Amino acid sequence: MFRQTEGKSTRMDYSELTYPQQFHGHAERLLEGETPADLGLGGWTITDSSMVLGQGRECFDQATHRLFTWQAHRSAGVRVRDLGSDTVELTIGPTRSRCLILKQRTDADRSLLIYGTLPGHVESGEEAFQVSLSPDGTVTGRCVAFSRHAWIWARVGAPVARLVQLYITRRYLQGMKPT
Repeated sequence: MFRQTEGKSTRMDYSELTYPQQFHGHAERLLEGETPADLGLGGWTITDSSMVLGQGRECFDQATHRLFTWQAHRSAGVRVRDLGSDTVELTIGPTRSRCLILKQRTDADRSLLIYGTLPGHVESGEEAFQVSLSPDGTVTGRCVAFSRHAWIWARVGAPVARLVQLYITRRYLQGMKPT
């Protein structure tokens, strides 16, 4: 597997990801319109949320910058620490969750950041973030994920954990909006 960043590709080690190998890359496939059923994701929780961020190329560029510099995550109350080797640690309250960045890419009208969960993450799965610029100039942020609760406390408190997950997702999208 490879990670593409601004036209460059680097070899990735997916061996530590905490979800089955056959699902690697499925968050991007969900973004592209395939259904959870098409992808064999029955039993996984699917998150798919989007928000209009503004209008025009400048908005697109600023939203992409906010996503790629982790400002969108920080504005959601998530602390982000770069651990090197395409690994980040996301901290929300007392939880620390490691992720492997699987893809980071910008095209003329689409920016994409995808990460997968590593051991110790509260959830198991993949999350994709997209900023897109439509032909009419509308800039949209979107977050798509498939996940399962990995921690026992998340499974026990599943309804609360899901509400937190949806709240944070909405905050990520709001955090992509240029200020």
